[in-house]
Amino acid sequence: MHRAALDIDSDIDWDRTAFALICPDAIVRHLGTAIVRRFEEHGFAPLVWKCFWHRPDGLDAYYERNITEVWHGYLYRLADRVFAFGPTIALLLYDRAPVDGLTSHKRLRAVKGSSEPAKAAAGTVRGDFGSINVSLGLVHSSDSGPESRRETEAFVGRQGFAADQDPADLYSLLGMLESVRPAELRQYDDVLAGLRARIVAVLWDELPPPAREFAVKLQAGGVAALAAPGAGAQLADHLAAGGHPLEPVLRCEFIAGQPIMDMDRVRALLRAYGTDLDPWEDLVLATSMRFEPRRA
Repeated sequence: MHRAALDIDSDIDWDRTAFALICPDAIVRHLGTAIVRRFEEHGFAPLVWKCFWHRPDGLDAYYERNITEVWHGYLYRLADRVFAFGPTIALLLYDRAPVDGLTSHKRLRAVKGSSEPAKAAAGTVRGDFGSINVSLGLVHSSDSGPESRRETEAFVGRQGFAADQDPADLYSLLGMLESVRPAELRQYDDVLAGLRARIVAVLWDELPPPAREFAVKLQAGGVAALAAPGAGAQLADHLAAGGHPLEPVLRCEFIAGQPIMDMDRVRALLRAYGTDLDPWEDLVLATSMRFEPRRA
């Protein structure tokens, strides 16, 4: 059935309407529905929306200035990686409860919370639902009316949103997307602990007794012990003289400010020994090497 399109130039009040994204990490963590409800609780009603199952066609055009003038290449590759991970919901949120002296876009930014997990306050979306890092920040919203219009055109097109959508349909769509697979519950510490435990298991037959004893001690301490800073290096120190091809992976903290490993190399080394990272582990570690992650 053909549906009338919304014209972004004539049909939208950009002073009170903000472009937003429910990002792939929010959907895979089954937080999309809760996030939209949180926005509604603060007076931001979903006006129109669209689901992207792939990297948006206008992404290059949108990021053009950042690519050529601002960003290092790795930042663009990370953005590309996040959008390629899974479906994204682009939507326009209309501010039904504007506050004098505060623009709708600034108000929405306050509801969303800081992009840095350590600064995301309680009561905000990112603070309460636990963003993982700047790249895996659950949601995005534009900072001004002109930016909302520009992002809408880049991501969706001038008439890419169907008009007269029912918010109930958005919640149904989010429910379907969240039913595709079980909720992803692993945060950075869980992923890092799992990687270290996997490497120890792969090397188990080669580990000398002191290494096994130390590994068992860490395992008894759970995720916190296995993911603790330096735990991987301590495990690597127990390896036999001469090292092992997996030793650099074991030593890597996969955290901003520390030595960086190429994720393709990490996966190649793991595959050589019969194991691998799943897509979520890959995404969490790749982004956390560039942006400080939330720690338990």
